[in-house]
Parts: sequence; C-alpha cells; structure tokens
Amino acid sequence: MTKREYTGLAWFPIAAVGLSMVSFILIKTGRDAVFFKDWGIRKLPLAYIWIAVAAVPAAIMHLSAMNKWGARKARTGIFFAAALLFLLFAPFATVQHNFIMTIMFICVPVIFAGVFAGAWLLAGDLLEGADSSRLRVVYSRIGAASMVGGIIGGLLAKALASHADPQVLVATGAVVLMAVGLLVAKAHKDNPASNYTSLSSFAEKEDSHKSFSSRQATLVRQKYVRILIGISALATITAMLIDFQFYAMTTVAGNNNVQFFANFYIILNLISLAVQVFVAPRLQARLGITGALLLLPSALLGGAGLCSYWTVVHSKTILRVLEGGLKASIYRTMWEQVYLVIGQPFRDAAKSMVDGMVQRFAEGLAALLLLAWFALNDNSVSELNFEWLSWVIVSAIIFWIVLTRRLGKLGCDALQPSEVLIRLPDG
Repeated sequence: MTKREYTGLAWFPIAAVGLSMVSFILIKTGRDAVFFKDWGIRKLPLAYIWIAVAAVPAAIMHLSAMNKWGARKARTGIFFAAALLFLLFAPFATVQHNFIMTIMFICVPVIFAGVFAGAWLLAGDLLEGADSSRLRVVYSRIGAASMVGGIIGGLLAKALASHADPQVLVATGAVVLMAVGLLVAKAHKDNPASNYTSLSSFAEKEDSHKSFSSRQATLVRQKYVRILIGISALATITAMLIDFQFYAMTTVAGNNNVQFFANFYIILNLISLAVQVFVAPRLQARLGITGALLLLPSALLGGAGLCSYWTVVHSKTILRVLEGGLKASIYRTMWEQVYLVIGQPFRDAAKSMVDGMVQRFAEGLAALLLLAWFALNDNSVSELNFEWLSWVIVSAIIFWIVLTRRLGKLGCDALQPSEVLIRLPDG
C-alpha cells in the first residue's frame, strides 16, 4: 500500500467517526433537553436498567446481521437504519410525548454503540495490511476526529436551538447519519474486499460456546481477573451515579435546556481533545499503565469530595466533565492494555466478561439503588436530598483506587504504554 493510497483510505474512517459524533451530540442534546424538561429525572433509573437490558439483544441482532449479510453490508445498514429510526422519533421530541421520549432515551446509547463500532471498524477493514506505524497515526487521527465532531455537534446544536425546537436537532442528527451511511457505502464500493467472509467462517476456527464459557470460569479463579472485575464494576457504578447526579442537579437548577447541554458537550470534547493531544502522551510515558489508570479515580476523588460540601450545579458539571474528559482521553486507552497481561487464548473471554457482563450487572445494580431511593421518597425532585450520592461516589472511588494499585503489583506495571491513542465511544 503506497502512502497516497493509505492517505486516501484513512480519510474514510476519520470522516465516518467525526460525522457520527456530530450526529450523536445533536441527537443527544435534543433528547436531553426534552427528556429532563418535565422532571424526567424520576424516569432515569428505569431508563438505565432498560439500556443495560437492551444492549444484549441489540448486540445479538448486530452479530446476526453480520453473519447473515456480511460485515460490510451490516455496517452500512446500521447507519441507514439508525437514521430512519431517529427521523421517526424527531416529530415526537416534545414534552407531550413522555413515553416515546423515554424509548428514545434508551435507544440513543444502544444504537450509537453499533454506529460507533461500525465507524471505527471501517479503519481496520480498509487499512488491513498497513504497517503498525501508519495504523498508529490513523487511529490517533480518528480519536481526534471524534472529539472535533463532538465540538462541532455542540456548536451546531447551539446555533439551531436559537431558531428551532429540539425536533430539528434530532432530525438534523438523523440526516448526518444518513450522510455517514452514504460515505461508508462509497468506501466499500471504491475498495472491494478480497477474501471477505462472514462471521460464520471465523466461528469455525473458534472453540465451542461451552469452551468459551469454560475459559471464563477458569478466569474467575485468577486474582488478576477478579480485580479487573472489581475495578470495572466500581468504575461503572461511579460513572452512572455521577451522570445521574449531573442530570438531577441540572433539572433542579432549571438548566435543562438545549443551550446548557450544548455548552456542556462542547466543553467536554474540548477538554478531551486538549488532554489527548497535549497531556496524554507525556503522562502515559511518565506514569506507566497503573499511574495513568489512577489518574481518573484520583481526580474524581478530589472532585467528589468537593461536591460533598458544594452542591450547586456547577460542581456536578465539573465532576461530570472530569469523568467524561479523562475517561475519553486517557483511561480507556490504558484500560484496553491491561488485558495484555492475560494470555491470548483467554483474553477475548476476559474482555467479554469484564467489559460486557460485569458492566451490565453494575449498571443494573446502580439503577436499582436509585429506583429504591425514589420509591422511599415521594417528594418533588427539587425537595430531594442528593448529598448521599456524593458519599456513595467517594466510597466507590476509594475502593477503585485500592484495587487499581493492587492490579499494578500483579503485573500491570511491567507493561509499556502503547503509542496508539484510541478513543472509544462513551455511548
């Protein structure tokens, strides 16, 4: 592959991920402004549970589509299917359609998980066979494009909100998704794959389902994997409670409008981009894997401690920006590399269990906690005391830090940080 060919191919996934993020921010901003307008915060814990539940059949459907039609057709189809679905949602993006907006709230993270997966995997498809140095460059640029897309999406949402209702934001995001689908289709057409196979052919080379489950059972007996499970669960619970706390205080303060959410997403992506470009490479080289993993919970511990005494919406916003910005720019990249300690035959099983089943279980647990709290408190949202959430968050972070330090002693410190700065979507 010549440099010119490589450069031409690289722009397809860069544009696909960037535009997908523009769509995500537009749709999410419109969704949030409507969902939380009429005290939707009480519906949020149940929505969290349904998001965790819906993620499983959605993943199965995605895999089935790839198995039936091939990965390329499934990848293109998900963009057009998502665009059509959100176009159907757009007219109902009003406070009068509470039930439909709840469904939409659930659909956004579930559907965009597949959208972002398809956009990121386009790079691996088109650039198969490229040398590692070139792949490092393109994945770094894709990560930057994701954050730039978030900034553009926020700015576009602000501009549209001055002249139009949230329905227009949702519809515009759907149109952008359709444009991404056309872009992906063109990338496939211009670059026909050689020896491209469906999932079924790869499945023949893998062990049986029973063997995969057996590997997971073996992994649970390993101390290193049990610590990964604990860290994943605590990090997931912390992120969910911070997210809920942010939305709750935003609702109480009356900032649940398009302009506020657009500004939030602009700031979040600006900070993520700045940290990834200027700070992350130096920190990763200096601190190593464990040190970089400790950066997020340590920063959150200070922020959560502050929120325990300062309950205004600005402190919750800062904490949410810290969580989202550092996770996107540093934490996820380091987290992907902790699996390198685990041998290849067991690595996929470990990742499926820790980043799949454990995270879904932790999300459900946090949501049930919030549901129980609401069931015990019939007061209006403005009269509820959210202070206890900060202390739960602080406790979870402390255990998160302790487990991360133990992880380093079990072999994680021996790893050398990768130069690949891959930003995985937050969903």
